[in-house]
Amino acid sequence: MTSPKGRPETERVEITLDGLCDLRHRIDQKQLEPGDWPIVGALVSKQIGRAEDRQQRMAAKVAAAAAAAEKDTEEPVADTNGSSDAATDSASSPDTSTPSASEPESADTPSGGANGRKGHGRNGASAYRSAEHFHYTLPSGVIGAPCDACKQGNMTHYRDKTIVRIKGQPLFAAEQHHYEQGRCRNCGRIVRAEGPAYVQEGFGTDYIRYDWSACAFLMVMHYFSSSPFKRLDSLHDGWGVPMSDANQWELVDQGDDALLPLYRAIENHAIRKSTNFRIDDTQSVVISLKKQIDAEIAALRALGESTKDVRTGINATGSYWETPQGPVVLYCTGRHHAGEIVDQVMRRRLLSSPKLVKCTDGASKNFDHEHADKLIEVTCNAHAFLKFRDIRDKYPAEYAEAGQVYDLVFHNNDKAKALGLHPVERMLYHRQHSKPAMLKLKAMCDERIAGKRVEPNSPLWEPVTFVINQWERLVRFCEVPGVPLDTNLVEQALIMPVRYLAGSFNYKTENGAVVGDHSMSIIATARANDVEPVAYITDCLRNHEDLAKRPEHYLPWVYRQRCKQGDSPPRAPPSELRDPAPEIGEGATGGVAAPDQDLQLAGE
Repeated sequence: MTSPKGRPETERVEITLDGLCDLRHRIDQKQLEPGDWPIVGALVSKQIGRAEDRQQRMAAKVAAAAAAAEKDTEEPVADTNGSSDAATDSASSPDTSTPSASEPESADTPSGGANGRKGHGRNGASAYRSAEHFHYTLPSGVIGAPCDACKQGNMTHYRDKTIVRIKGQPLFAAEQHHYEQGRCRNCGRIVRAEGPAYVQEGFGTDYIRYDWSACAFLMVMHYFSSSPFKRLDSLHDGWGVPMSDANQWELVDQGDDALLPLYRAIENHAIRKSTNFRIDDTQSVVISLKKQIDAEIAALRALGESTKDVRTGINATGSYWETPQGPVVLYCTGRHHAGEIVDQVMRRRLLSSPKLVKCTDGASKNFDHEHADKLIEVTCNAHAFLKFRDIRDKYPAEYAEAGQVYDLVFHNNDKAKALGLHPVERMLYHRQHSKPAMLKLKAMCDERIAGKRVEPNSPLWEPVTFVINQWERLVRFCEVPGVPLDTNLVEQALIMPVRYLAGSFNYKTENGAVVGDHSMSIIATARANDVEPVAYITDCLRNHEDLAKRPEHYLPWVYRQRCKQGDSPPRAPPSELRDPAPEIGEGATGGVAAPDQDLQLAGE
């Protein structure tokens, strides 16, 4: 862990006020105990960090003041036309080249400012990637003409003034396309005016169509933002765009059928191409499974048999896979645990593939599988440290020592990433710089057990025995290339099903859970590869027939590369700027097509 200035962060010292008073008394008596030194060291390190920060802030302030004073004393240099240079213009004009507090930065100005100063917290114009752009030009003859104010200088090109305008709108926009029709009085034949083909695209009926972008946006709103169908129904009814919850589910279900080849391609790529993966569980609720569990328990009780072997847990298992092309995030919800998912996955991995690195927490269920010979088992070091953090109030010395060890280990890992080290070089770097610290932590735990300084009913027992029992898996990053230090990435990925459970409370059926798993996997994988999910899913749905034939062409990293090369489907022009041409059908007197306005998801 490093600070923004690149210096290792000081671990927070957790100790009671009475403990600090006792420590102060022992310092006065010059009778420090061995356990006092980590605390004293952490306190001194914190004071050093604070002093360095104050020095750097003051030095920067003095340097900035000196630079401003030097700039004010510079003499203006006249050009051949007798006008002053850019520095004089900037000093005398209220519209300076540095963005003021009252105007946003231009698209070419970074948020940190042109001179590298600390950012002001506002988004620059370049952050609004999906914004429409409108350009306004000066009247002809202004550029190059004499200035009306000073009558001396000439007007030259200056940076554009950019104003970002944010508009409110419903989540879904509705259009009504009216087709004139004619009917024969004799035979009843009806002819209808022709309209643009895009009106019939998407899911729905002959009377209401949901565009591909509406389906993609609904999937992201429901499964990523965790907005329940009923809540979206009530919200949109007030906007005059009814979206019944039943129609929303049908739309998502049909979208899942169209995207199923993409999900299978993503899943197969992860299983066959990954070098390592992280996996973990979180609680979930499926109403149909809960009823099934209750029925099993009731049947056993009616027979007078024990119910202790009935599996009552329903889990959402998340896995984060690293492949050479990009990361993949997969979810699976049901009556299983992570170890059983590992078995299902490994049965589909090619026998000729190298051993796969699996990183989990220390729960025994995560190692309960049949493929230990095909895996390199790794335990999360962050979980080991968290166990010490949980007892920091009662055992501050052990917590401080574990904090110093893991502060160094994670700092070394950040440094290895900054240096761009190859996995083998990273392993050797950790072996040289991190393993001695880990051995120090192991020695502390061994000493507590061997010296009988901790008992099984003590809170310290769990973190100490965790390090001892999981030792080989904890230090495997020093022995095997490409081993991750922790499961933080999969823990972050599990936020999505946790958030869904908090917002929508449950899945109704197992099929609903499967659709949710597929949608969350596609959305999370897109985000992990820096792909905007609504635009990505819209493109996949619009080309679902081609997707079914060659799904590998629509993997997130392939789509991202196509977008960079400008090979993505063109977006519809803004409705305000389009002048649609009327399309006349047989027997029709005329028909004007309404403008197409695809719904896009704004940046987060």
